[in-house]
Parts: sequence; structure tokens; C-alpha cells
Amino acid sequence: MSATELPQRSFRAAITRFTVVGFVALLGVLVSTGVLMAMSQQQTRAIVHTYQVQRELDAIRLTTTALIGARLSNRLSASHRGTQRAAQLQAALEQSIVRLGQLTNDNPRQQARIPLLMASAARVERKAGLDVPVEAPAGTMSDDPGDVIAALCTAMMDEETRLMDARQALRTELGRDFFIILGLTGVLLAVVAILTYVTVNSYTREIAASRQALHDANTGLEAAVRERTTELMRVNAEIQRFAYIVSHDLRSPLVNIIGFTAEMESATQLLRERLDMALAERPGTVSPQVETAITRDMPEAIAFIGASAKKMDRLINAILQLSRLGRRALNPQWLNLEDVIKAVIDTLQVLVTQAGASIDIVQPMPELLADRVALEQILANLVENAIKYRHTTRKLEVRIAAQRVGDRVLIAVADNGRGIDPRDRERVFDLFRRSGVQDQSGEGIGLAHVRALAYRMGGSIALESTLGEGSAFTLTLPVHFQDTRALESGELLQ
Repeated sequence: MSATELPQRSFRAAITRFTVVGFVALLGVLVSTGVLMAMSQQQTRAIVHTYQVQRELDAIRLTTTALIGARLSNRLSASHRGTQRAAQLQAALEQSIVRLGQLTNDNPRQQARIPLLMASAARVERKAGLDVPVEAPAGTMSDDPGDVIAALCTAMMDEETRLMDARQALRTELGRDFFIILGLTGVLLAVVAILTYVTVNSYTREIAASRQALHDANTGLEAAVRERTTELMRVNAEIQRFAYIVSHDLRSPLVNIIGFTAEMESATQLLRERLDMALAERPGTVSPQVETAITRDMPEAIAFIGASAKKMDRLINAILQLSRLGRRALNPQWLNLEDVIKAVIDTLQVLVTQAGASIDIVQPMPELLADRVALEQILANLVENAIKYRHTTRKLEVRIAAQRVGDRVLIAVADNGRGIDPRDRERVFDLFRRSGVQDQSGEGIGLAHVRALAYRMGGSIALESTLGEGSAFTLTLPVHFQDTRALESGELLQ
């Protein structure tokens, strides 16, 4: 275990514990706040509901008083307008009682009074319209329907007042609980913050004390890295040599396969001619199985073998191309990036013109020390891919920009073509792997070649793409490149 690993692990463990405690506290606040707010809103709705009930009760009392007055006035004057006014008040009274019944359907005690109100409202009409006594509803102490309605409304108002007091008290209690929880959480978070500060301060002292030990442990690390890098280069050179030998040795049996396939095609053609003669001279002597084998099965099999052999030949050529890539010694030189890009575009001018594409080179361009041939191959492959996989319904636009960031140069090649599916962003750099609709010729080695060249020059390449909108490749290269591989293990690549 290194000198700094133990304090780092203890620091991470402590910070993790404090973070968990703080997160739990915040989560508790959120949950508690949500519950309390929900309960408070529920009580608020209940209070509003109580106000609505009280408003309906006041409306019933006022409407009842107005109705009794209108009925008495109508008996004295017997006017049509008075009769119409009384009918409107009677309808309004009954509607208010119906609404009151709907508002109090969750309270059995209030619901029990609704039928008495309806009956009393009917008595107001009958008593006001007739000179005969009308019996009061069962359970009431007065024969006057107005007094009955007033008494029922008073009782229901008392019930709603009791409910209002209880609900307001509960809402006040919920508010007090919320502030208590908020205060406790604030105290807990303050404790966590203090403990975190103490832990960070302690860790800072420990890490400062371990720097010297870390410096001693890293003595000679650069030499070890160089030795390891040299060994990896040698292994890589052996792998490249092996790929070259295997590809070269595979070509001999492949040539034999292609040659024998051609001979089999000639033999099949001869058999087909003999079959046609036999069918013409002696039709019944050839079985259907033999005819099918000669006319269909054998040509299909030979065609499949030929196609597979040709594909294998293309794959072997690709492997040979990649193996030769590692064998060529790079020649770093100072390059004007703008000149390199213009030279690449000039070589692709025919394709650019045929595609009707526009290529924009953003100024200014930095200079860098790199291998010109490798850089031209990378840029040409990226621009050619943009042309090959352009969108079919819009004009192709390619934008090439570059900038220096520290000791690196970033070269971006962006287009508005088909784009690449996010699932294929890494796979397209693999050998023989392609993405999207396979409507263009190719073996899937272009981007693998690009990445190999970028790695060879000490850089990297990344892809950002949106399917249907376009792609952007970013090539990152060192400003000052030295082919240490050629210097340290070039003798293995001769």
C-alpha cells in the first residue's frame, strides 16, 4: 500500500459517511416537508369546504326570509310579479339545500338534517299559499317553517364552526411541526459541515506529510516507464510482423482456392453442355436430382466459394495494409496545417465537385511537428467518408477547424451528413466494422486506419455524432512529435 493510499481511503470513507448522513437528512426533510405540506393542504381544503357550507347556510336563511316575505306580500296584493318572484325564491331555496346536501355528504350528522330542511322548505310554500294549518316535520319543536329552517341552519352552523376550529388547530400544529423539523435538519447539516471541515483539514495535513514518501517511492519511475514502453513496442512490433507473415502465408492457399474455383466453373460449364445434349437426345435417361445438381446446386456453391475467396482476399489486403503502417518510419517535420488541408482537398476535388459539397477551412490554423504523409492520410479519409456518407436530401457542408490547446493541437472535421448511431460510435473504429445502411463500397478499415495513424503519432481521435444530423471527428496530436518508437525499436521494423 502506498504512502498516500491509507489517508486517501480513510478520507473517502469519512466523506462518504458524511455525505450519506447529509443526504439522508435532506431526504428526511423533503419527505417530512412533503407529508406536512400535503396534510396542511388537506386541512386548507377542509377549511375552504367549511366556508362553502357556511355560505350555503347563510344563503338558505336569507332566501327563506325573503321567500316568506314574498309569499305574504303576494297574498296581500295577488300580483303576477309577486307570484313570479316567490317562485324564483322557492327554486333558489331548494337549489341551495341540494348544494348543501352535496357539500355535507361526508358528514352523517349534517346529512340527517337535509331532509328536514327540504320538508320545511316545502312547508314554507304551502303555508304561505294556503290559509290552513300545515303539520311540522317530525322532530321539530315549532310549526313555523321559517323557525324550523333557522333552527336547523343554526345547528348545522354550530357543527361547521366546531369542525373549523379543529381544522385550524390541526393546521397550526402542522406548521409548528414543519419548523421544528426544519430546525433539527439545519442543526444536523451544520454538524455534518463541521465534521467534514475537520476531516478535510486532517486529510490535508496527512497528504502533505506523505508527499515526501511518495516522491521517494516514485524515484526511478520514469526509467521504469521507459523500459516498459520499450518492451511494449517490441511486443507490438512482433505482433505486426506476425500479422504480416500470417497474411502473406494465407495468400498462397487463397490463390489455390481461387484457381481451383475457376477450374470448377469450367468443369461445371462442360457438365452443363453434356447435360443439355443428353436431355436433347435421351430425355428420360437423366434423373431430376442430377439435373438440379448440375444446373443449380453446383453453380451456387461455386459462386459462394468465389465470393468468399474474394472477400478473404480483400480482408488479407487490409491486414497487410495495417501491418505495413507500423513498419513505415515516420518523418516528423514542421507543417503548415492550412497547406496540408488544402493539398488534401485538391486531391479529392473530383469527388467534392461530383457531390456538390462545400468545404470551409476556418482560419487561422496552427503549425505542428508531425508526419505529413500520415496526417494527409487521416484528413483525406475523414473528408472522403463525409462525402461518401452524405445526406441524400441536403447539400453536404464540411467544416475543418483547428486550434492549439497547451502542447496539443485539436483538428475538428465536422459534416452535416447521415450521422452515426450512438451505439456505433466506438465500433466504427474497429477493423472491418461499419455502421448504418451498407449502400457504399468498403471493407470497414478506413477509420481503423485513421485511429492507428493517430496513435502512431502520439495522438487520439474522438467522435461526436447525431443520427440524421451529422458527425464531428476530433483529432488530437502533440505539437512536437518524436517517433520514439522508431528511435528505440526501429531495428525490429526493418
